[in-house]
Amino acid sequence: MAPFSRLARSNSLEIISIAKPFSNFDFIEINFGGLLPLRRIMSQVRQHQGLTMVKEELALEDADDLCEENADLKKRFQNFSDSKAFRLSFFSAAFHSERELTDIGNSDFIGYAIIKCDDLPSGFNGTRVYESVLPTSRHDNNYIKGEQEWACYIAGNPMTVKGYLYAQQNGATNVCAHVALRTVAARFHKDGDMTYGEMNRLLNIDVTRINGLNQEQMVQILEAAGAHCIKIEYNANDPKTNQLPPFQKYLYGSIESGFPAIICFGTSSHNYHAIPVFGHTFNEDTWVPNAAIAYFQVGASTRYIPSESWLSTFIGHDDNCGSNFCIPRDYLYTNKYCDSMSTPGPCVKREERVSCVLATIPKTVKVNPVRAELIGVKYLFEMLKQLPALSGAWQHRLTQNRLVLRPILVTGPDYADHLSGISDWDNHSIHPAWANIIRKIMPNDYLWLIELSVPELFAVNKRKVAEVLVRADAQGFVLARLPGYFVLQAKQTPDAPTFVFVPSGIQNHVPLYGC
Repeated sequence: MAPFSRLARSNSLEIISIAKPFSNFDFIEINFGGLLPLRRIMSQVRQHQGLTMVKEELALEDADDLCEENADLKKRFQNFSDSKAFRLSFFSAAFHSERELTDIGNSDFIGYAIIKCDDLPSGFNGTRVYESVLPTSRHDNNYIKGEQEWACYIAGNPMTVKGYLYAQQNGATNVCAHVALRTVAARFHKDGDMTYGEMNRLLNIDVTRINGLNQEQMVQILEAAGAHCIKIEYNANDPKTNQLPPFQKYLYGSIESGFPAIICFGTSSHNYHAIPVFGHTFNEDTWVPNAAIAYFQVGASTRYIPSESWLSTFIGHDDNCGSNFCIPRDYLYTNKYCDSMSTPGPCVKREERVSCVLATIPKTVKVNPVRAELIGVKYLFEMLKQLPALSGAWQHRLTQNRLVLRPILVTGPDYADHLSGISDWDNHSIHPAWANIIRKIMPNDYLWLIELSVPELFAVNKRKVAEVLVRADAQGFVLARLPGYFVLQAKQTPDAPTFVFVPSGIQNHVPLYGC
């Protein structure tokens, strides 16, 4: 047996041309009752120039995950008996036979969707997208990191696709929290995926009466998968909520480092919904940072611009709608206020707000991205006070309170590779001896890299002026680089650290990490 349905064998196969005049609407309505998320999926296939679809009916007995779910459905509904599953695979190449399929390369494979059709009582999702993986759009301003490579078999032919898994709940043995957790937990799980049965067993859930998951249960599942979970609650009735950093900062700190997150929010029907996010778009021409409305105060007179100020939308899934949607960063709120002219009674809008975000980072990381950013900026301004002679222009630019900070998780070897590969605007590189020393002294563990730039360099050119490295497992300084110098810590005093400055060979701005 195969552990997952994407690897299972099939009992039948049909090769379908999806080039014009093929109708996605007709196909979905005839075969799957007009399944809405599948319409979204097949629209994305169109966007990726899909020409051929392979439709297979799966051998249920060959897929462990489907057998596990059907066993749970049998517990929930004693009369449950009928279940079918279909694997739809999409290609950008045109072909018409199984023999031609064997010659198709992975470069022509767009992705897949598995549709599960269960005979369930009304009120449950009998026909649903059990899982799907498709790449996001081709837009250059999409930034997605940490995508897994998913292996699957199409009529026995191995294929792979990179992306974040999308899934739809059945409402009976799994709910929206389960499918959001599945997307996120897969990034950490030892098997590369986490079944709903595993989640329910972990929580000792009785599948005959499942009714949603609370935040603590969601954290428990993520941490069992191998993540360190950062849970931030936004309680409309708690005045302290207004003192919390915006939830977008926690999401950005997670996804910019390649680790997905979950947004939990209330709806007008007094229910709660959970969606996973794993990427963002970037608007280099946004007016907001230069208007200074997103500045953060650090100390009495120091201000900086967080790099997420250029973020336009988050990229994520919604199990009710489909995969790879763009969610405007300010569409969801932690507080919504009612119109004074609204009708008497409870205000529905009070429920329509973000109640919690669950950001994820590796288990060994103990410092969250918001805290890392603050630690980095405090070290930075202590260094600037002690900095030796610096180019007059950069001395002025770095003290104008127009600094951009970007926190991102890296490993020591990753940072050493970054230093070895960069050169500044004047084509100067790091002294080779320094690059070798840093490679030897850098720990293999995760570090927070807090990059320093200015708006014009950061947004348009994707370049930076300096960076600070701090420990991710504790609040400690590791290394920094300012124009012209590497910075080492000489000693730590109760009031302020003392630094040593060593020439680096680079005087000007360099590319951002990963750009």
